Amino acid sequence: MSIDEPQLTRRQVKEAGKQAAPEASASDAPGDSSEDGKQSKHSKGVAPSWFVKNSSSYAFTLVAVLSFVTRYWKIWDPAQVVFDEVHFGKFASYYLRQEYHFDIHPPLAKMVIALGGWLVGYDGHFLFEKIGMDYMSNGVPYILLRGWVAMFGFALPPLVYMIMAESGYSVAASLLAGVLVTFDNALVTQGRLILLDNIMIFFMLAAIYSYVRFFKLRYKAFGTQWWTWLLSTGAMLGCAVSCKMVGLLTMMLIGSAVLYDLWRIIDIRRGTTMAQFTQHFMARAFALLAVPFALYISFFYVHFAVLTSSGPGDAYHTAKFQMQLLNNPMRQSSFDVHFGDEIQFRHRDTGVYMESSADRYPLRYADQRVSSQGPQVTGAKKRSDNAYWRIKPAQASDEFAQFMARKQAGEAIPAEETDRWAVHNLDLVQLEHVSTGMNLRTHDVASPMTATNMEITTLALNDTAKAADTVWQIKIDRANTNATRLQTSASFIRIVSQKHGVAVWTHTKALPDWGHKHQEINGNKKPNEKSTLWTVPRIRGRSASAEELAAMTKKIVKMGFLAKFAELQGLMFRHNNALTTVHPFQSTPITWPFMVRGISFWTDKDSRRQIYLMGNPVGWWISDVALLMYGATMVSIALLTRRNVEVVDGIVQRHMLRSTGFIVAAWVLHYAPFFLMGRSLFLHHYLPSSIFAYMTLAAVFQFASIMDYPRFALKHWHSNVRALVPSGVSVVGFGILVAAQVACFMYFAPLTYGTTGLSVDEIHSRRWLSSYDLHFQT
Repeated sequence: MSIDEPQLTRRQVKEAGKQAAPEASASDAPGDSSEDGKQSKHSKGVAPSWFVKNSSSYAFTLVAVLSFVTRYWKIWDPAQVVFDEVHFGKFASYYLRQEYHFDIHPPLAKMVIALGGWLVGYDGHFLFEKIGMDYMSNGVPYILLRGWVAMFGFALPPLVYMIMAESGYSVAASLLAGVLVTFDNALVTQGRLILLDNIMIFFMLAAIYSYVRFFKLRYKAFGTQWWTWLLSTGAMLGCAVSCKMVGLLTMMLIGSAVLYDLWRIIDIRRGTTMAQFTQHFMARAFALLAVPFALYISFFYVHFAVLTSSGPGDAYHTAKFQMQLLNNPMRQSSFDVHFGDEIQFRHRDTGVYMESSADRYPLRYADQRVSSQGPQVTGAKKRSDNAYWRIKPAQASDEFAQFMARKQAGEAIPAEETDRWAVHNLDLVQLEHVSTGMNLRTHDVASPMTATNMEITTLALNDTAKAADTVWQIKIDRANTNATRLQTSASFIRIVSQKHGVAVWTHTKALPDWGHKHQEINGNKKPNEKSTLWTVPRIRGRSASAEELAAMTKKIVKMGFLAKFAELQGLMFRHNNALTTVHPFQSTPITWPFMVRGISFWTDKDSRRQIYLMGNPVGWWISDVALLMYGATMVSIALLTRRNVEVVDGIVQRHMLRSTGFIVAAWVLHYAPFFLMGRSLFLHHYLPSSIFAYMTLAAVFQFASIMDYPRFALKHWHSNVRALVPSGVSVVGFGILVAAQVACFMYFAPLTYGTTGLSVDEIHSRRWLSSYDLHFQT
């Protein structure tokens, strides 16, 4: 499907009275004569010059050199954290520190980055905490890390050249595709930073290249090379998916081509027996399904084997999972919580501690809504004495009062008696704030920042009229029975109001200054959401003895790899779908091909420098036209063929339908699925499709300029060439496209590299569309 298979048209066969030649790929075809039987100039004995004969190797080298220069030029600048280096540099550091972390993406690309750090002796001491942090002063070998990742970005244009050449395109078309990808601003920006996308795209293109090589060997089935390229395709697919789940789109592409291929093989007119078809089917199933899955799961095995210590990703997982990690609090200090204990509550998702103080909510908020002016209850990132709450039975009793009096007097209480006051699943409790001596309360007043949720505050102990607002039910997540005990660190709980049915909840948006920039805590009317889970990290005055630690370690139930793998896959899926928070630079798929808006990666106010991710507008817009031209051309040819009118040579038509059709299908399958996604999306999600759009443009150029396909087609990317271009018009067309792409790239290069500050006028001159939200416009 990805390779042209020229054969004589049925009309020509009938007129010539000959049987159609066996199918062969364009690059396998001898190509010494055009399809109408006329001898080409070369076939009459005029040998190509030495330069023309070796021009494919020269073109490939040129693309490689230009790609290297564009990706590595001033790669040391800026010497600061840029955009998502915040995340992926940090993850690499966690690998090197062997500290467990959580991310929505599979691990391969991050482990590749970490491998680069390990090779240069980096120990992961820097955590890339925010954009703009200085690398030099923190001793980070960022140039080597960027250079390591840039190898994958550097490899993309040569891979594109190789795919085009192996697919039977001419040197001119292959070179055009390689140059267009080389001078794309977005691919250069993304390909020279510590980011994942170019690593994933490398494996995508490598998978497609391998499949093209495999498909060309379809008449040499089950040979050594056939198996080599088939297994290579599966391995590259497995690596692509193991970088990002977007790699599944490449699996869809190649899977569609394989189904088409199998449909042809099963045709009885080809003389294929069912036994032979079964062999073909099983070979492809093994190489393209089993091998990718085996690689995918093996990379997670390495992921778990490396990340053996407790880290920032612990809290996303179940208690059983966390207890597998060294130095995890659950592994070291999991105690039963008892009534009367002074405990802390830590939000599972955001990590803040629930605290209160004497500060009160303002009478009126910015939107003029009125509050209760009760004491604030907020989420603080740092632990303090204000985060301790005394847990009490909702129903007061003399017996509990006596127990508390003995406990506060420091009396030694037998363990059997203390166990009677253990807190269990579904117990009704009151939570007294230790510092202020007031009970946690929710009531029918809107919360400060989330008007649909209820305010959380505190209430004086002697205010019995409103005491019902202070009764809470402890719901332990995944508890099997009411006998399940609340434990520090190990239990995930929901704190649900008995009267109002809302759960204590927080989110990441900070309160104004009156709330000390803490997180808002309120009563969520959807109490069963995953984000309403809390843990009890500690009991005041309680720590484990050496004997207790040893006993706890013995009690840890081992969790197998497959169980951990399954749990992590579920978390990745849920959190990926939950990425719906509005981002200032997100965009919609419909705008991507038209380069309507980019993404601000980095700014420096003093020098007026900035890095702004944007595609090459000229290249993207011309590619859009090429995609439309291809669609219109193929529809026109189909309609004319129905009327028995032949306007295009049979070889050209087949090449456009199969080879270029495969490239266009790649564009569609790597683009259209994003319309179905509900998560926040960004321009960089279009980068794989932008490459296929450039390849389509090069294919349309060949269609418009070359009719004698066998004469110009390449057999392999490094094979000898018979002819370069058919006419001066083709040279002019090639030159115009390349010059426009390079000129546009250079014009926007200050935004691509961030090495040059621009004046106000220069900024506005580059806002070709008003939606280009560049910085420093004034």
